Amino acid sequence: MAVLLGNKIVKDTESFNDYAIGISLPIQIGNTAFNQTFQTVEQVKSNIKNLLLTKKGERVMQPEFGSGLQEALFEMNDNDLEERLEDIINNAIETWLPYVTVDSVDIQASNESKDRNRVNVSIKYKYSNNINLNEVTFTVQG
Repeated sequence: MAVLLGNKIVKDTESFNDYAIGISLPIQIGNTAFNQTFQTVEQVKSNIKNLLLTKKGERVMQPEFGSGLQEALFEMNDNDLEERLEDIINNAIETWLPYVTVDSVDIQASNESKDRNRVNVSIKYKYSNNINLNEVTFTVQG
């Protein structure tokens, strides 16, 4: 049974610096439990990485959550691979993180990294009413 601990609107201001918003990625043990994020910009970045690095069907009770990027790396290694990966990224973010607006997706994949089913992804995005452009980078490995 779930227990409601309370509701508090936490804003990115100095008075809320001690309020954790979520868990940071990669998941590591911190002082009390898992390392946490205290700023929205950090949590949005973790949410994007969590979504895109989760395989569809991996999350219990949410079989459609995830992106399918890892599976796509095992598809035909042709000139359209980067375009297919970009579509997967955009569709997943649009579906699961509607507060994120993707500005650009850059996929770096040499022939050697493609042969090892690995690509480097860099996403520039904005979130909610924030006008600043942010960036998250990570490696996807199939």
